[in-house]
Amino acid sequence: MTSPSFRYLRNDEELGWSGFDAYFDYLAGIRERLGEALYAFAADSDRYGLHARGSLHDAWLQRLALAPADACAQRPRMGLELDLLGPWHDRVLCLRYDEVSAYSFVQPPRDGDAAQDLLCHELRLDPTGECLEHFLQFDDGLCILVACRSMRFEEKMLEPPAQQ
Repeated sequence: MTSPSFRYLRNDEELGWSGFDAYFDYLAGIRERLGEALYAFAADSDRYGLHARGSLHDAWLQRLALAPADACAQRPRMGLELDLLGPWHDRVLCLRYDEVSAYSFVQPPRDGDAAQDLLCHELRLDPTGECLEHFLQFDDGLCILVACRSMRFEEKMLEPPAQQ
């Protein structure tokens, strides 16, 4: 597993996030390996946008779970699940990682218990091309890197609060 950082995307304090053209070109080059559903998720510019309702930018980390996919198996494969509350709080963005081979969570000491906003994320292949890597960076310094054989994305719409 490579070091927990971005390979294609960059954050400049004055210019904001950049490198998306090269990143989307890279994703197009590995489209077959990703499969149609994962490619559609990863290559959708709205998933990185500052104002899109389905963006992961500004989504809040709600849940992180690591557990064997089948606890009864002789050599259980690990699964990792991340749930993010969408930036408009109208949906939950569910990231599911299957056959997890490695993961890294780096969390500097937190000041208070404010929500953890996702700044940006990057999906790529590891240097061997065998595993997917998904890197996520949050506003409080939390960095998550997951290496896995496959990944799924699901979007669950939330019911609006009842009118009084």
